Amino acid sequence: MMSAVAFSVLPLKRYAEFRGRSTRTELIAFYLLVLTVTVLLGWGGTAISFHAQQWVSSGLALLLFCPSVALAVRRLHDSGRSGWWLLVALPFLVASAWAFFARPGPWAIQTHLEFPWWIDVPLGLTGAALAILLLLDDEPGPNRFGPNPRYGPAGEPA
Repeated sequence: MMSAVAFSVLPLKRYAEFRGRSTRTELIAFYLLVLTVTVLLGWGGTAISFHAQQWVSSGLALLLFCPSVALAVRRLHDSGRSGWWLLVALPFLVASAWAFFARPGPWAIQTHLEFPWWIDVPLGLTGAALAILLLLDDEPGPNRFGPNPRYGPAGEPA
């Protein structure tokens, strides 16, 4: 049985692997690790300056973008769906890019950008839909994306 730490760093070891399957435990452990690191680095960056905190969080987001996408694709594979279902998150990417480029300048302090309700509602619904897709139960046996990572070669729980 793998420890929670091993599950949380596994996506970093498989950072650009878009084939295969990943378990819900791996997904949850990874995002708990990311949340913990983000909070710790945010506190450290804020202690230095607000701009340092923005640079640290932006750098962390860029570093973890590929492992996060690869993990989400493998998680979708685990429930029998194509990785293209990740495009449900496209409104988030568009809204994030818009919020980033809508700033008056690179050093402008902007803590929150207000979106109108007609943008907030679809963003919330697509976020909920993606969360449901990522947290759905896996297919018990092998599927077209490979064997179930929760089971050993004999089909018994690992």
